[in-house]
Order: sequence, then structure tokens, then C-alpha cells
Amino acid sequence: MTLSINTNIAATRASKYLATNHQNLQKSLDRLSSGKRITSPSDDAGGLAVSMKLEHSINGLKGLANNISNGISVLQVMDGVLASAGDIISRIGELKSMFDDVTKNTADKDTYELESSDLMDQLVALATNSKFNGVTLFDAAGTKDVFLSVDDPTNKLTIVDTNFSAGTKVALMVTNKADLTNAAMASDEISLALEEIATLRATNGGQVNRLQYALEDVNNQVTNLTAANGRIMDVDIATESAALARHQILVQASAAMVAQANSANNVALQLLQ
Repeated sequence: MTLSINTNIAATRASKYLATNHQNLQKSLDRLSSGKRITSPSDDAGGLAVSMKLEHSINGLKGLANNISNGISVLQVMDGVLASAGDIISRIGELKSMFDDVTKNTADKDTYELESSDLMDQLVALATNSKFNGVTLFDAAGTKDVFLSVDDPTNKLTIVDTNFSAGTKVALMVTNKADLTNAAMASDEISLALEEIATLRATNGGQVNRLQYALEDVNNQVTNLTAANGRIMDVDIATESAALARHQILVQASAAMVAQANSANNVALQLLQ
């Protein structure tokens, strides 16, 4: 090999290795400090593209889970109202039985009818004034759709807003609220009105169950997609820590070799003396 002052091949090569090792060291530091295996598109362009699509799906499913949870909350509030309505009708049935007692005088019966009338007013209030976040819960012409899929708008559960004080046995009771002697206030009619409320509660309970299963399925999808995305994006700390130690040693070694290569041509000065 010739001895040259203008061109130092050894120093050039050592400088190239130093730059490469320093770049690798910086990349390991970026990965360990961010916790991400992919810190720039150049690290894994295909993996980054897949990760972005997975994150989009995860965010959509999280929003869907919130919507389903809100649907469950609406149904639970509705069931609370229906439970109160059932208690009221049961009390009216009790008042009817006491009203029909032969030992009760006119004043007693007037008292029972007054309480019955007040309870009917409360039934109407429950049916017409019950709301969730400003949305009426019992609207005879209303429905509420709870979507169960991000991409399929046909996959949904429809909550029917049955107004139990209109077009029902309960409605007939309300119409005759101050007259416990009316046929609509007979004991068997009151029992039928209570059955209507029981049917509404049963329907409500079935819908809650469906939404709970749907919510569980969505949460499972979020968990699985998050795990898949983590395998693409998250750095292996143990592996990267070992790589960091290796890069640190290589950077120090290559820096030392650059210094050695730069001083190697000093022998040329001895030849010129």
C-alpha cells in the first residue's frame, strides 16, 4: 500500500463506520425513549401503514363501545321508570280492593279515589316527562337506534318508545282516574295494565342483554386489535437494550479508530525529516 498525505483511506473508512454506528445508536435511543419500534416511516413503511389502519379501527370501535354503553344506560333509566309505574299500578290495585270493602263509608272511598287520581297523574308524568339527556324516553311515535357495528348500518337495535299512558290498559285507567267504580278500573283490568308494564320491562331486559353481549364483543375486538398493533409498533425493550449497548461500543471503537487512522500518516513526517 502506498503512503499518501492527501488521501487517508483508513480514516475515510473509519469515519464512514463511525457515522453508521452513530446513526444506529441514535435510532436505538429513539426507540427506547419512545417505546416504539417504528419511529419514522423509513423504519418499516408497510408496518406503519398497517398500524395506522389498525388504530383507525380501534378508535372506531371505542366510539361504538361508548354508544352501546349509552344505549344500555337509556334502557336502564327506562326500566327504572317502568318499575315505578308498576309499583303505582300495584298500589292502585290495592286501593281498588279497599274501595270495594263493604265496611268503607263514602268519606273513605273519596279518600281512596283522591289517592288513585294523584297516582294516575304521576303515571302520566312518568310517561310524558321522563327524559335522558333531554331526549324523551316514552314517545308514542319515537324510536332510538343503537348501532352495533362500525361499518354495517343495518346491524342495530331499535328501542321503541312505548308511551304506556296512551293506547293501553294503563291509558284507560288514566282516563277514569277519579272513578274506582268504572269498568276500566276493575281488578282484572288493573291486572292487565300491570301485565303491560311487565311486558315492557321484559322487552327492555332482553334489549339490555343484547347490548351487553354486543358491548363485550366490541371490547374483545378492541383488545385483540390493540395487541396486534402493539406487536407491530411496540419495541422489544430487552432486544433493543442489547442493541443499544452494542452500538455504544461500536461508536466508541470507531471513534478511536478514526483517531488512530488520522495519526497513522504521521509516519510520513519521519520520512521527510
